[in-house]
Amino acid sequence: MRRRLLALALLTIVVAGVLFAVPALQGYDALLALADLVGWPVPAWLDLRPVATRRAISYEIDGRRYDADLYQPAGAVRAGVVFVPGAVERGKDDPRVVAFATTLARARFAVLVPDIVALRELRLLPDSARDVADALSWLHAQPHLAPRGRLGVVTTSVAIGPAMLAMLQPGPATFVRYAVSIGGYYDLPRTLAYLTTGYYDAYGVTRRDPPNDYGKWIYALSNAVRLKDAAERGAFEALARRKLADPQADVSAELRRLGPDGERAYEFIVNTDPARARVLLESLPEYLRADVDRLNLAARDLTALAPRFILVHGADDNLIPPGESMGLAAALPPGQVRLFVLAGFYHVEMSPQLVDGLRLGRALYALLAERRR
Repeated sequence: MRRRLLALALLTIVVAGVLFAVPALQGYDALLALADLVGWPVPAWLDLRPVATRRAISYEIDGRRYDADLYQPAGAVRAGVVFVPGAVERGKDDPRVVAFATTLARARFAVLVPDIVALRELRLLPDSARDVADALSWLHAQPHLAPRGRLGVVTTSVAIGPAMLAMLQPGPATFVRYAVSIGGYYDLPRTLAYLTTGYYDAYGVTRRDPPNDYGKWIYALSNAVRLKDAAERGAFEALARRKLADPQADVSAELRRLGPDGERAYEFIVNTDPARARVLLESLPEYLRADVDRLNLAARDLTALAPRFILVHGADDNLIPPGESMGLAAALPPGQVRLFVLAGFYHVEMSPQLVDGLRLGRALYALLAERRR
C-alpha cells in the first residue's frame, strides 16, 4: 500500500511539474529524497533524478592539505554544500554519510565531505572550525560546484559547533548562504550536563533520562587530547575508549595513572547529580574549560550571521534534547531560521515506521529551495 501511495504521489508531482514547473518539481525531488532517507523503494520508471558519482580528492588551503570525497550529479550542478558529520568513527566513509551525500548529489548539489580527523577520532575540538572554514573556502572557489555563489553547510550532531565557529570567520561569514543543522546543540555546558546526569530542563523540554554513556565518553576523549601530561593523556584516552566499548568496563588501572587534572575531568564525567554538574565543570582546569567556552554557542552573539538556517531535531533525541535547537533558533536573526522538530527521529537516526514524514518533507523542501535562491 505504501509503495502504491508513493508511486501515485510521484506521478502526480511529475505531471504537475510539467504544468507548473519549479515548485512541483522541487516537491518531486523532496519526496524522492524523503523516500531515500526512510528507505521507501521508488519505482525506477518514476525516479528521474541523475545518477551521482563519488570520488576522492585532495585540496590545499594556505599550505594545509586535506582529503575529502566529492559527490557530483550527472549534468548541471545547482548548488554546493559542505557536509560535516558529527563524531563518527568512520567519518566520510560511514555508510550513512555516503547515503545522505549521494541523495543530496542526486538532487543536483555538489557535496564536499571533508575528512576532519578530530571528529573521525571522536573528538570535539574548537580547532576543527578551521577545517570546516577551509572546506567552505575551497568549494566557494570552484564556481562550477557552487554556481552563482549558492553555497551552504550541512552538519549533524556536535559538528554544529565547529561549523558555527567557521561561519563567524571573516571569509565564510561573507559567502555562506545557508546552513542545515541536524540534532545540533546550542548551550554546550547544558548539553554536557544532560549527557552526564540525564537531567534537562530548558525551552519547555524537561527530561529525566539515564546518563548517555556514548555522549559522555566521547566528551572524555576530547578532554584526553588536551591533558598536559603525556602519561595522563594516554591513561585517560585508554579509559574513555574502554568505556565507549563497554560502559561497565573496569578502569581502575587507568584511574590509578591519572593526575589531579584527569581526576577532576573524570569526576565531572561520572557525576549524576544535576546540582553539581555546573560546579564540577567550572572546577576543571582552565585549559580544559577553554575548549567548552570556545565551542559554547550560547556564549556568542549570533545575531549578525547572514546564512538562512534550517534546524532539524528529533523530538525523542536522547543524546542532545530538542530544546537545544529551540535555543539556537531563538538566538539566530529573526526571519532567517526554520525549525523542524520531528517525531520518530532519534538524534541522527530515524524510525521509518514512526518518522514525521510531513515535517521532514518540508525540511527537505526548504533545503532544496536553496538550489534556486
